[in-house]
Amino acid sequence: MVAVSQNKSIDGRLVAIGCNYEPWIALLEQSGWKTHCCYDLRTADSILEEYSPCICVVDLSNNDFSLNSISLRANKTKQVKWIAIIKKEQLKTDAIRQFINNFCVDYFTVPIPGSHLLDTIGHQLGMLDIEASSWVEITSQHDMGLFGESKSIKQLRDMVRRVAMTEVNVFLTGENGTGKELIAKSIHNLSKRKNAPFVLVNCSSLARDDEKLSLLDGTYRNEEGAPFDGTLMLDNVEELSKELQDNLLAYLQAPSCESLDEEMASDVRIVATSSADLDAAVANGDFSKELYYRLNVFHIKVPTLRERGSDIFLLAETFLTKFAREYSTMASTFSEDSKQLLLRYSWPGNVRELINQVKRAALLAEGNEVKAEHFDLPSKANLKQSLRNIKDEAEKDVLVAVLETHRGQVASAAKDLGVSRATMYRLLNKHNIVPDVRHYNNGYARE
Repeated sequence: MVAVSQNKSIDGRLVAIGCNYEPWIALLEQSGWKTHCCYDLRTADSILEEYSPCICVVDLSNNDFSLNSISLRANKTKQVKWIAIIKKEQLKTDAIRQFINNFCVDYFTVPIPGSHLLDTIGHQLGMLDIEASSWVEITSQHDMGLFGESKSIKQLRDMVRRVAMTEVNVFLTGENGTGKELIAKSIHNLSKRKNAPFVLVNCSSLARDDEKLSLLDGTYRNEEGAPFDGTLMLDNVEELSKELQDNLLAYLQAPSCESLDEEMASDVRIVATSSADLDAAVANGDFSKELYYRLNVFHIKVPTLRERGSDIFLLAETFLTKFAREYSTMASTFSEDSKQLLLRYSWPGNVRELINQVKRAALLAEGNEVKAEHFDLPSKANLKQSLRNIKDEAEKDVLVAVLETHRGQVASAAKDLGVSRATMYRLLNKHNIVPDVRHYNNGYARE
């Protein structure tokens, strides 16, 4: 049964799944809620999609629905506060306990204490109202790395919102310039630690005996002598030396009760970032497998600007307004040729490169309009050449990968690719790839 309700004083909604018309629903109606009931999970899906942020009460006491199907819906819903109704004996079931622990803000056992439930729902609506306001406030700040309307950035915002409210470590990956530091700050500012310090440590600049990681083991103190209780961003975490990897792993593995006196122990949340292939580093033994698993509790792949096509011009306009105000220039619009240039370019430097290019254009523009000549970007002809280079690099990578798979055997590699041996040799010559069967672990040698 699905019930939809709206409170008179708060612009929030209640969705109830699997609930009969019971006294607690009547109590809600008396308090100003309107309800409609039916048994249909597909209807629940559409209601949750349309009405979130909202409260969702799910009745699990009669086993009318698969717990897995409810869990899947709870996992994908946005800004929904879940409350479970169960029988007392169901608390002995691991699956029920796990569902409540993972997805619910509260639960009630039948018979339902109506007044208590009403108080809980009212409180959660208030929390939703505060969270929604905080989310709008943060995402309206364009420099927080979460601005845009593309599908990929909307998914990123949702993941950041979800994980920020937890205490788990986060692992951000993505190309240079995608805004990983800004996203790490967003996670911090949306978390319960927002009033605590946010400390960035560039791992590539750490020496083997560097003491910057002392804030992990409790020896770090602020001016008042208190331990570090904030968010630690480990940028370029793949650059940590073996010694510092071991130190960090030891901290993460040690029970808090054994590491220090409880009052003096640090309470650190780690957001690690990397632009490298850490899976390969683990496979090669260059990065600790155990540490990787400890850091990679919640993985977020930050999209490239190329994957955010619909955001490119939106971001450019935002940055132009900012820099025109900052540098007191008249630049306010883009010419048609500059728009086409922005949209055609592949942006290998991502958002960071876009920011720098728009800053340059804002400074060079003599009037209201920014023109293509104000950007330091390749011309249309050069763009065609760039696309050709990208295609050649992709072709070379495929050839190398297939040769490695077939241990340098050209004939079998050609067969796998569906080309003749003559074509295979022509492609190898084109890319200066020399097969070396004797060293098939590498698979090839390049001139």
